[in-house]
Amino acid sequence: MAVTDNNQVTSSMEQLEVNKIKLTINVSPELLRKGLTHAYNRNKQYFNIPGFRKGKATRRVIEQMYGRDVFFDDAINHILPEAYESTLDQLAIDPVYKPEIEPGDMNEKDGAVFVATVYTRPEAEVDGYYGLTYPKGEPEATEADIQSALEAEQKKNARQVSVDRPAALEDIATINFTGYIDGEAFDGGEGKDHDLTLGSGQFIPGFEEQLVGHVPGDDVSVKVTFPTEYHAPEFAGKEAVFEVEILDVKANELPEIDDEFAQDVSEFDTLEAFRNDLAEKITETKKANLENNKRSSVMRKLTAATKVDVPEAMYFARLDDMMNDFSRQIESRGMDIENYMRFTQLTEQALKAQWRPQAEEDVKGVLALTAVAKKENFTISDEEFSTKLGEMLNQEGEALKKFIADMHPSRRRDIERSILCEKALDFVMEKAVPSDEPMEMELNLNEDVE
Repeated sequence: MAVTDNNQVTSSMEQLEVNKIKLTINVSPELLRKGLTHAYNRNKQYFNIPGFRKGKATRRVIEQMYGRDVFFDDAINHILPEAYESTLDQLAIDPVYKPEIEPGDMNEKDGAVFVATVYTRPEAEVDGYYGLTYPKGEPEATEADIQSALEAEQKKNARQVSVDRPAALEDIATINFTGYIDGEAFDGGEGKDHDLTLGSGQFIPGFEEQLVGHVPGDDVSVKVTFPTEYHAPEFAGKEAVFEVEILDVKANELPEIDDEFAQDVSEFDTLEAFRNDLAEKITETKKANLENNKRSSVMRKLTAATKVDVPEAMYFARLDDMMNDFSRQIESRGMDIENYMRFTQLTEQALKAQWRPQAEEDVKGVLALTAVAKKENFTISDEEFSTKLGEMLNQEGEALKKFIADMHPSRRRDIERSILCEKALDFVMEKAVPSDEPMEMELNLNEDVE
């Protein structure tokens, strides 16, 4: 058990399990009284006390009327964060997630006691990180790559035309429909002049396939069963019949891939010039994809060669970070995250379940790289830290010096760890070697060259 004392906060630490500790934090009576005074000054205007103007009643009078503990919650919220951070600094604890804190006894005579359960960062054991392999691949654009990009552009510029034949998969059927369950029409089961691409999976499984082979003017009874995990639970697993009227069937008419096509979809006058430009862009895209694939492949092998027991709290912390990043992305597109979740029928729990494999990979990767950095005795000088941070913040000079001087120690540790991981990854990649192993992920070219 380790013990620390800074006059205002006395702390003790007890190891509960590997990477799990209990902190007992004792706050002095003086610090608790400061917190109560802060809470009183912050809240006194909200109390209506007979005989006093609003905000003028003394703390003692308010406590007599509302109870002696009326300000305790706000006082705790004021003093506890600083007391907790002080304890972490004094005992050199590096937590991986928010603590579980339980308040104990507290009064103005003796102070306050808090018990915090904290998960700490584990140390990984890593070996065999010299000569990790990756698929070498070929970055040059092939004829098949170019043709695929041209066909993608061709489909994007297709024209929809009505056809005089039965509907087929990939056709667009314009339909009116009404859905019935047990012979009764249900809310949300009706549509007018709806364009449905057959085979797109937009409707309930089995719906679109039953329209194949029909022509405009046909009335079709489509029988389906809602999935058991359908987002609207009142329909889940139920059989339904949709009465569908086919109004029109359209197909995509593809343009000819020639000089005129190149002029319509690009800045070039000839198909040859357009093809050459596509080849250059595809090559650049393949180079970037191959480099990402190389790093991913090496990192997977590195984590596989790493031994570490990861506390669940580390995964929770990473998932929280991923959720915060996702929320910022949604908000940058002008949509509130709560409305997005409501619209997509998603929950935070469902999203985190989807992200869990990536979170595990991220956490184990950082622990593995941290272990490599330690084993190779990598360090960071003050000058290197300042340079890297300046690049991250796009700051320099006095502004950067002030930012560093004001930085909380835990924040500095996080940044230093990130820099060390970069060093370790660069080192592992320098020692990696190419091989003829197959690609573990498909290289997506079309999105990046359009």
